[in-house]
Amino acid sequence: MSGLRVAGGVAKRTAKKAVTSISGIEFHKSKGQHILKNPLVVQSIVEKSGIKSTDVVLEIGPGTGNLTMKLLEKAKRVVAVEVDHRMVTELSRRVQGTPYASQLQILQGDVLKLDLPYFDLCVANIPYQISSPLTFKLIIMYQHEFAMRLVAKPGDSLYSRLAVNTQLLARVSHLLKVGKNNFRPPPKVDSSVVRIEPRNPPPPINFLEWDGLTRLCFGRKNKTLGGIF
Repeated sequence: MSGLRVAGGVAKRTAKKAVTSISGIEFHKSKGQHILKNPLVVQSIVEKSGIKSTDVVLEIGPGTGNLTMKLLEKAKRVVAVEVDHRMVTELSRRVQGTPYASQLQILQGDVLKLDLPYFDLCVANIPYQISSPLTFKLIIMYQHEFAMRLVAKPGDSLYSRLAVNTQLLARVSHLLKVGKNNFRPPPKVDSSVVRIEPRNPPPPINFLEWDGLTRLCFGRKNKTLGGIF
């Protein structure tokens, strides 16, 4: 939001908890809007994603399209899901009149509530508050500590039920760390890009029973398994 301050008879705008982009859009930290601004980091993410020319890529939270434009150069099609109508308008404007306009499909809404179309790969810089419910098959940027929890191994201080369950169902690898100054506005924490590839075939288990077991075990970390049961 912007406030209006009058000094010497001249109205001047002062920013409040928002940062304005080159296109005039205000980014709100409270909504997790941190736009990746470093082109070298954007290019690195795209290269490490291994996108093929036949791939349909899902992008969650495209913002003003810095990552989107690079994805369009590599992919057959990009499906961009954005909840903020201002970003939708800006992204539409950015591709208008370019060869990429026909390759981009924009869906406005909450990605956790939408029925998503088919896609081969997901590449996204998401609001970190939806990190946990959104983890399925992704090349995705997380808060650095959350990423370290995903890739943690037995004996690590961050090893948890999240790591056990994620690594049971998928191969997880840390690709690169991204400092907070690569974003506009900068968040309070660093970020990391992680690759999550589902195991195929999936392990032959009843996941609800398994998850109940791990929940019980990690809820009593100071006890042995014998002491729990």
